[in-house]
Amino acid sequence: MPRGYVPMRLAGDGGEEDEHETVLVPVALLREPRMVELLEMAERQYGYGQPGVLRIPCDARRFEQLMGLKCMAR
Repeated sequence: MPRGYVPMRLAGDGGEEDEHETVLVPVALLREPRMVELLEMAERQYGYGQPGVLRIPCDARRFEQLMGLKCMAR
């Protein structure tokens, strides 16, 4: 794991487990209002006790549109 990045699993609209992509998100983005909104959505949908990589209820294309950049695909 590169220093300064957080892995996140993009889980589409909360659909099937096989529909996901893992991206590496720069830590600096965690304070961005859109990222905060995505994290709050994840908390509501999955709760705080997610095992493993943090899941975000957003597909890759929508995530890229919201964040205005490409994170590192893993």
